[in-house]
Parts: sequence; C-alpha cells; structure tokens
Amino acid sequence: MPKKVVQVAAVMALSLLGLGCGHESAATQQVRSAAAVDLDCDASMIEFVDDQAMVKRVSGCGRTLTYMSKCNPTAGGGQDCRWKPVRDDRNKLN
Repeated sequence: MPKKVVQVAAVMALSLLGLGCGHESAATQQVRSAAAVDLDCDASMIEFVDDQAMVKRVSGCGRTLTYMSKCNPTAGGGQDCRWKPVRDDRNKLN
C-alpha cells in the first residue's frame, strides 16, 4: 500500500476514535436537555448524580430532579418511550 494511502487511513481512524470520546447516549442527551429547561439551568451545568437504565437523577444550579423512562404502546406493536420528571419529595425544585 502506498505511504500516502496509509497516512490518510491512519488520520481517518484517529478522527473516528476522537468522535467516540465524549459521546453521550440518546437517553443522556434527552435527559440533559429536559433538565436544562426544568431546572432553568444551562445544559453544561447539568450533572448526573445517579444514572441507571430507566432512572436518571440530575442536579444543576442548586436543584435536583429525577427522571424515569415511561413507555406507551404504539400501533404496530412498538413503544414510544420518553423521559418524564418524577414529581415527589426527593426532587428539590424550589
């Protein structure tokens, strides 16, 4: 393989590895965006206190909030799942 092709392939491989670093799952992105609105706090300030598959607890700007994944059946046998805030005493929204 010519040296130029090997160099280009190496640069591309390193670029692809770089894209994986810092990547958040779709669930994490959805919760972070929702929490930024619900907590009236910049998304960059949202921290995950507890990050489980179906429950995510976040804090930001001095407040905390728990989100749970809620799924509803859709036509054709699928599911529509969304992250919803849990309104209970554990959440500090004041």
